[in-house]
Amino acid sequence: MRIAPPLTTLLMASILPRTVSSFAVTSTLTRATSTSCRSASSSYEELVSEFSVHKQLERVSALMHWDSMVMMPQTDANHHERGLQSAALAGVIHEKATSSRLGELIEAVDVDALDDASKVNYKLMSKIYREKTLIPESVAKEQAELSNSAYLAWTKARDSSDFSKFAPALTECFEMSKTIASLKLGSNPDIISLYDKMLDDYEKGMPSQRITEIFDNVEAALVPFIDEVLASPHAPSTSCLSPPAGSTFPLSSQSSLNSGILDSLGFTGRSDVSVHPFTTSFSPSDVRLTSRFSPTEWYQGLAGSIHESGHALYESNLPSPPIPINSPLSMGVHESQSLFYERHVGLSLPFYARFLPNITANLNLQSYSSTEIHGAVNSVKRSSIRVEADELTYPLHVILRTRIERQIIDGDVEMAEIVNSVPELWNYEMKRLLKIDVKDDAEGCLQDVHWSGLAFGYFPTYLIGAIAAAQLEYYIRKDMDFEDVILNGEFSKIEEWMKEKIHRHGSYYGSLDEMFEAEFGERLNETYYIDYLTNKYKKIYGLD
Repeated sequence: MRIAPPLTTLLMASILPRTVSSFAVTSTLTRATSTSCRSASSSYEELVSEFSVHKQLERVSALMHWDSMVMMPQTDANHHERGLQSAALAGVIHEKATSSRLGELIEAVDVDALDDASKVNYKLMSKIYREKTLIPESVAKEQAELSNSAYLAWTKARDSSDFSKFAPALTECFEMSKTIASLKLGSNPDIISLYDKMLDDYEKGMPSQRITEIFDNVEAALVPFIDEVLASPHAPSTSCLSPPAGSTFPLSSQSSLNSGILDSLGFTGRSDVSVHPFTTSFSPSDVRLTSRFSPTEWYQGLAGSIHESGHALYESNLPSPPIPINSPLSMGVHESQSLFYERHVGLSLPFYARFLPNITANLNLQSYSSTEIHGAVNSVKRSSIRVEADELTYPLHVILRTRIERQIIDGDVEMAEIVNSVPELWNYEMKRLLKIDVKDDAEGCLQDVHWSGLAFGYFPTYLIGAIAAAQLEYYIRKDMDFEDVILNGEFSKIEEWMKEKIHRHGSYYGSLDEMFEAEFGERLNETYYIDYLTNKYKKIYGLD
């Protein structure tokens, strides 16, 4: 059984219920002294300093979130107090991010006197400031309150499998997202639609039309190929994924297995257990991840840990100091790193040949070969649940969600009317793409939390990351014997290659396309992804 890429800390912060601060908090951190004779150079340096402090405050907020998910005793009282603490800190962060002093510094900088990297950083800082100041405080507060109430409505609707209980809140979420996107468009004249602006928040520089073209090509290739794969009489056995009748896979044994593999991959940070796996970074030298284990199926825990290690290695290798240009380029790039390790390393045959002794020793699977385990973890099965989908069918789940949310955001139909039709749209697309009859709303359109958190435009980054990961494998093979590197456990070679091609750039480039063009001479190209999947599963399912 496959698990889907988990939500990153960034998304989790936007989709979990939160308490809204009703008062302003005045920050005295790095309060600058104004002077009319300040030089353009010192203005830029002070601007960078202000943004560095802002990032450090965000890291403190992330530390509070990590503690609440991993260490804090799970009581209602504790969560209430943590909500108040988080809200107070959010007030400090918001005030610093929208202060008039930042605006003065931005205006004072002589951009022409900056070097290329500083110009990029200045542009990023200016965009962040403009977009935050374009959102009135009343709208920001309403957004936070709506996210909280919508989350609660979603949980009740999901528990009762009744979409009508969520529809009013979801309508408000779409309307609020359109309002915020409209306000932000004032600083982004090149973005042509509201959905494009929502996409830009997660995958900058990747317009919806380009995503549609890429996704259409993936869909056209995979829908008939999945039929061919599932019709094969040579499906691999999955018996090794489950324990013998009456027994379990001890969580301590799974944890030991995962720790050894994470260490081999190069992850040196702290690892814990949480309900939802995630990665969070407090500095390049302090990146932490969490895992989740099941006593009845061991691969989910391993896949999640490897996936998170890809996120963690990216965060660990970003440049310093903590300013916008040294931040991750996009969520798609972040997913490319996690999915590269999870799928192109962790689903490969050499990986299971390398770690077979570890797996058999920890999980008591001595009767299985590396080839049998490799086949089991790469098995294909239609599933109505995204987070249970395998590597081959998962893209269609992303395409379904992307198509629906874009239709709602950019459509001309009355919002309430089209939102009420979501179950019908969902079930139609599920039947068309995956040939699945959805049993009920909980199994269908209520299975994801994203929309209750107004995270419209986030789903496409999962597939963009998968496509980019396949393209990275194609190019890494030009520089090393990829199978031998994995078989010999030389994972530092992979990390060094990623540092050179991806990590060191931070957000220097304007988009994933631009970075790939500079490094590889071409933009994101779905052909590599389609070829990777078809060649791999033809071999596993005896279709050669």
